[in-house]
Amino acid sequence: MKGLTWVVWRQHRATAWTVLALTAVAAACLGYWFHDQWAFQHDHGIAGCDILLPTCQGVPTSEWEAVPHHVTAKFENAYRDTLVNAGQALRYVPLLVAAFIGAPLFARDFETGAYRVALAQSISPRRWLAAKLAHAVTLTLLATTVLTALYGWWWHSTWRDFGSLVWNTPVPMLTAGPAAVAVAVLAAVLGATIGLLVRRTVPAMAISLAVCGGLIYRAREVDFLHHLLSPISARTALGSNSDSDVPRYSRHDGWWYETSSGERLDLGVCPGVDAELTRCLNRHDVVAVLTEYHPASAYWPIQWIVAGICLTVAAALVAGCLWWGGRRTA
Repeated sequence: MKGLTWVVWRQHRATAWTVLALTAVAAACLGYWFHDQWAFQHDHGIAGCDILLPTCQGVPTSEWEAVPHHVTAKFENAYRDTLVNAGQALRYVPLLVAAFIGAPLFARDFETGAYRVALAQSISPRRWLAAKLAHAVTLTLLATTVLTALYGWWWHSTWRDFGSLVWNTPVPMLTAGPAAVAVAVLAAVLGATIGLLVRRTVPAMAISLAVCGGLIYRAREVDFLHHLLSPISARTALGSNSDSDVPRYSRHDGWWYETSSGERLDLGVCPGVDAELTRCLNRHDVVAVLTEYHPASAYWPIQWIVAGICLTVAAALVAGCLWWGGRRTA
């Protein structure tokens, strides 16, 4: 198997070196942007940079009235956009992986007939398929782990400094954690599966782009929290702040009135104010406000759940490739 792995590496070394070079360039860009933001925060005393160096103790963003307006405006406008745009770009890495690593993996060999040379050397079809899939997955893991780790470090150390950023959107949900790596691995295996079925390089790349592009587009509309993790309920007595028991940066899923019998009522049932509102609440026997939310700590469980789903699907596709491809190439 070791010799076969070396043969596969030599066969795809141009692709591998290209991917590694692009990964190095992208990593350098992420590192530069991250350092540039940190340097700005350090120079102007804005909180956040102390995550990297304990010598930087800046002004909390909640006390930004002490910082000149032009400084806070530049920080919010320039560095927020850089952070978000970098994440948006990383969302399309699986698309490139599927088209340029996965799709040509088998399609090029079948199109040129090179697979016959490999199988003529006493190598079983399944060993050949497994070695090529292992090469593609390893290359994908290496590249995406580096980029995801760098971007995740950047995002998680600074997103709270921007008041308009939240943690439950596709950026960073699919760009700054293990889910991003798993999605890329799934894209590589999906592209390889399409290439194995189509057996022509350009059509396989086009189909992989279309399929993965559609999935990425659809992922923008998926509420991972709602579908994968149950919310936490917080009950607050009437007259107090309904968010008093809800941690900061939580994602709110809904508010209801709760009666003494435990029944939930929509907040619109009592639209009045002051005395009229009080009479309405008493009439409906409302005793508390019920808040359902997902805390920011839910980010990591969701990451691992999504990663597990993607890797399970990828494993099923690998098994299908080995079974079906082994029979067709035997």
